[in-house]
Amino acid sequence: MEEVVFIFTYRNDVRKILIPYLKKLTPQQWEANTYHNTISWVIEHMAQTEDYWVFQIGLGEESRIIEENQNPLEQYLRIREKTDQVLHSLEAKDLNRLVVVPDFSDGWKPPSEPTMRWLFHHVYSHEVYHAGQIGVIARLNGFDGPLF
Repeated sequence: MEEVVFIFTYRNDVRKILIPYLKKLTPQQWEANTYHNTISWVIEHMAQTEDYWVFQIGLGEESRIIEENQNPLEQYLRIREKTDQVLHSLEAKDLNRLVVVPDFSDGWKPPSEPTMRWLFHHVYSHEVYHAGQIGVIARLNGFDGPLF
């Protein structure tokens, strides 16, 4: 089982920088809205998307994190704990299992065969994209972004 986790060894590196940064933000910085999305919205989106892909698409289960009025940072922390539990439970052969990806209204389709391996890469690359977006949002709002 260790082999599967080894494939994604550096999956949490972005979080090692982003989480301490987020914990230092003021409530005003979380909600600063010069850009069309706030940092709060982006973090909530990242957590909900990971939940959707891993649990609903990958495992065919119900949501694991979404609770009414839960702090977006708590959602973000909680979903990775749950995702890491899944990753630790998988065997190498499980990564080749195909997942059924629904049709999206904008026409988006996976660029590669949608296996569980692809799904995890998709989740982690989505997180990196939005971590960079947080840096842009911060700078547009006049404060420093995370140091990636």
